[in-house]
Amino acid sequence: MGAGDLAAFREAGRTLFSLGLVRGSEGNLSTWDGARLLITRTGCELARLSEDDVLEGTLDEPPASASSDLARHVEIYRGNGPGAVAHAHPPGSVPEGWVPGQEHGSYAFGATLEAAVAGIVRSARRAGSREGAAP
Repeated sequence: MGAGDLAAFREAGRTLFSLGLVRGSEGNLSTWDGARLLITRTGCELARLSEDDVLEGTLDEPPASASSDLARHVEIYRGNGPGAVAHAHPPGSVPEGWVPGQEHGSYAFGATLEAAVAGIVRSARRAGSREGAAP
């Protein structure tokens, strides 16, 4: 993994955290260039990513300890092709009593991590404006 890759992951993670779209070890990030998959490790904090938190593999042979949402990332890439995926937990996007394996949070696909994060931000803002709308 190159320094530019890590910098992009760090920027994306800090952005999601600073906007309140992830807390602690919530959320995950990945990129796939058609051959190489980079994905955050399960349990890492997106606001404080280290080199050890971004793992390398392929769609067919993902890295051990990859995000618990690995299958969803792979599914998105198989449907869309190369790009980036961001997964966050905007307020109200995790069902009450959520259990592992249940749909939760918000996913966005983009050409880059920056674009995927922008998609999460737009989605969260739209959801927030709907919640604040008068009946």
